[in-house]
Amino acid sequence: MDVRTRRLQIVEAVRGANSVPVSQLAAMLGCSEMTVRRDLDVLAQDGVLRRAHGAAVAVNLQADEVPYAIRAFEATEAKVRIGRAVAAEIADGETVVLDCGTTTAEVARALRGRRVTILPLGLRTVVELAYDEAVHLIAPGGDVRPGELAVTGDLAEVAFERLRFDTFVLGCCGIDAGNGVTTHVPADARIKRAALAASRRTVAVADATKLGRVTFAHICDLDALERLVTDAGPEETAELEAGGLAIDCV
Repeated sequence: MDVRTRRLQIVEAVRGANSVPVSQLAAMLGCSEMTVRRDLDVLAQDGVLRRAHGAAVAVNLQADEVPYAIRAFEATEAKVRIGRAVAAEIADGETVVLDCGTTTAEVARALRGRRVTILPLGLRTVVELAYDEAVHLIAPGGDVRPGELAVTGDLAEVAFERLRFDTFVLGCCGIDAGNGVTTHVPADARIKRAALAASRRTVAVADATKLGRVTFAHICDLDALERLVTDAGPEETAELEAGGLAIDCV
């Protein structure tokens, strides 16, 4: 079992039971308690759970924006499918802006080893692709938002004044027929709009939980998108399609 799968199973077990002893997690995973404790240290540092004496404890989230480290463990299979579907539509030689987010991170993983130029809007993707010899990676400038590690601000926007891209892969916190694409933080919305204006086409990615949802900051209307790639079914996407948005369901 790889590290990612093991930690995902830990998170799911803790969420289901609220508190799980280290010994029980080790038995469930077929590994040593020391290995479990190392995993718990990483997950606790990211805010995914809390460490207690001999156990892992679930956290209660109050904020509207769920932390990146927790979202990374949600709808993982759907995000992988979305990432692969989007990557398959990007041709070798393309220039691509990858938004910051857990779904766009899967697009980055699916593009590893490809002859493409990528400017990510999040530092996690920079690290993900930093040692890939095939990808031409452009590091973003700007202010770094703690936790999310998204870049924003004037320095980040300079790239979109000087460069033009084939594809912008846009992540979203909400997408709704009446309100378009939205995100939680206005500064994030501004850099996304700059990327959209500098790109020949924009493909939105969203797992089913984002459909019909509206968050604080408006990014764009649906007509700014070439299409949406999602794991949602026909009933969930019907209103968006009625609004004229092309949708790829994976």
